[in-house]
Amino acid sequence: MTDAQQIWTGTVLPEWIDHNGHMNAGYYLVVFDDATGPWTAFLGIDRTYRRSNRRSTFSIDSHLTWLRELPEGAPITVEAELLGFDDKKYHTFMRMLHADDGYVAATHELLSIHIDLDTRRSTPLPPEIHERMNEVLSKQRAIAEPGEVGRVIRTKPWPPDAAP
Repeated sequence: MTDAQQIWTGTVLPEWIDHNGHMNAGYYLVVFDDATGPWTAFLGIDRTYRRSNRRSTFSIDSHLTWLRELPEGAPITVEAELLGFDDKKYHTFMRMLHADDGYVAATHELLSIHIDLDTRRSTPLPPEIHERMNEVLSKQRAIAEPGEVGRVIRTKPWPPDAAP
């Protein structure tokens, strides 16, 4: 287990199982999306903040990596790390773990942007959220940046002797 913040727990539901007998790819994203609510609340962007300020966050980039299968009934946890932020955006890395066996089943890298819900345009994060993010980042700074961050999807040329 890392020093990342545990933000979600659950179980692989029967309706999430596909024809291959494991959790369907789409439900990994559903779990990560469900975990985003507690994560943003942990960062200070909770329901009260959204209602009173008419501000929220939108996902603007995402990379999901499947590493191991999860069978029906498997207990799962999601943990998150704040990798960085600027005046309007923040960069998150999440891991989905088999809660009993401890293996990482999937990872999710996410870039989110702070939005004015009335104009539907980006807007700077307020000082109190910056302070909270600084606090979280300083506590998580000891965690080595995950090797999966910034991965690129590509294949090798085919046939193998083909020129690039």
